Amino acid sequence: MEPEIEQLTPKGVLNGESPTWNPATGRLAWIDVRGAALHEYDPADGQDRVWEMPAWIGACYLTRSGLAVTLRGGLFTFDPADGALRFVAGAPYDARRLTFNDGRCDRQGRLFAGPMTVPLSPTEQTTQGPQTGPLWRYDGGGKWTPMTDPVRTSNGLAWSPDGRTMYHADTRQRTVWAYDYDPASGTVAGKRVFVTVDLPGASGPDGASVDRDGFYWVAVYGGGCLLRFDPAGKQERRIDLPCRYPTMPAFGGVGLDELYITSANHSVPGAERAARPQEGALFRMRAPVAGLPEAMFEPG
Repeated sequence: MEPEIEQLTPKGVLNGESPTWNPATGRLAWIDVRGAALHEYDPADGQDRVWEMPAWIGACYLTRSGLAVTLRGGLFTFDPADGALRFVAGAPYDARRLTFNDGRCDRQGRLFAGPMTVPLSPTEQTTQGPQTGPLWRYDGGGKWTPMTDPVRTSNGLAWSPDGRTMYHADTRQRTVWAYDYDPASGTVAGKRVFVTVDLPGASGPDGASVDRDGFYWVAVYGGGCLLRFDPAGKQERRIDLPCRYPTMPAFGGVGLDELYITSANHSVPGAERAARPQEGALFRMRAPVAGLPEAMFEPG
């Protein structure tokens, strides 16, 4: 039986991403990467609050006093009470060619962020310089440590329930890798292919989350579905969605038994977006298995 999927926002955004349930507020933080905006959805009244950001935004993270966000130029904390951004660290890449994309914290609260290749102007596409970057770990004091081989579109970042396996994807390569992860040191080893996601008409794996049973949920951008894989990489189920361009699933609700799903509409021709309000909308469904709470980042 297919789950009931509810559309929560009446119209779409350019590039919804990074849904993050905040148990302290009972609300869902999420972002519009290309629309340069931070959102907060309140399931109690269905309202979606929006704050404009000064640059493209890659991900949002929980902190004890609010949120942290990665913008194209670096890492910042954000206070929803007054809308203030406070600088933490600059970006570890050439911002003329790269911007932050998918990111989250490990189970211990270490902040990770990956890149996406998006030159600032068409002329930059032919300029010599890096067009890829690794997944970075933020170590404090402005220091970023590269953790993986370079990728073009970093996605699919998640950890197993025990924190000993890290998953990471490159949408362009249509591949999700698994790594042995050391929770004590925050280091990776033993890179191997976990799954290849190559559906007809789809770009590849986008954002992902892991449930309490250790199963990996990934959105297939352009494929209009979520896929759930067991820890051995065997596909356990496929859930078709009302949108073609889902970007990331994440667990929320009081019992973390709801699955929130972001999506995008920037791949839809502009003239068609009004007629396709489901593209770029925020969705919710009942999760067959509950998720795990997101760890908090400590900027200090």
